[in-house]
Amino acid sequence: MLGAVALAVLGFASFELAGDLTKTAAPAASGGNAAKRSVTHATTAAAGPGARTAQASPTASPRPLPPPVRVLVPASAVAFGPNGTADGDDPQDANSVLTGSANGWLTRWYATPGFGGLQAGTGLLLDMGRTVTITAVRLTLGGGTGASMQLRLGAMPSFAALRLTQTATTTADVLDLPLAAPTRARYVLVWFTSLPPDGAGTYRVLVHQVTVQGRA
Repeated sequence: MLGAVALAVLGFASFELAGDLTKTAAPAASGGNAAKRSVTHATTAAAGPGARTAQASPTASPRPLPPPVRVLVPASAVAFGPNGTADGDDPQDANSVLTGSANGWLTRWYATPGFGGLQAGTGLLLDMGRTVTITAVRLTLGGGTGASMQLRLGAMPSFAALRLTQTATTTADVLDLPLAAPTRARYVLVWFTSLPPDGAGTYRVLVHQVTVQGRA
């Protein structure tokens, strides 16, 4: 009988001890969660009210490259004089400058480099067929250095509408005329303002070919 009572007392004491331990552990755990919340709040406060979570910026797509510069073939070439296409020199051979003909386009002869005082210039008008981006023009000449010329570009086939973009003096059989910046135009005017001597006491210029470079 005494043994049973002793066992009952020991069991009750063990139960009380376990309850005390559980009560003690619960506040500690609660305090740990509170500490975590406190740390989180402090971090947010330090970052500022307007702070946002850092995100990786998207990778920028590379810009497409422009089409390569290439030789553009004009639709036609005509002789062009002070009154436009009505009085150009050697009109029947003007279109030959697109194919590099050996005969080429030859101006009339004049008594002086300045056309004998008869007119201000003479030249060739190229129609590209549509508006294109032009980057350079090359002239292949048939000898005779010292000619002065202008390169004019525009959207209309009239002298007033063709903007002056380049001037040059011929010093060799090939004359390259790079543009300072790519230019959108449909018409290209090669306009001579002074002619070279032809070896016969007169002045004229021979153009074998006109080549246009750019992007369609």
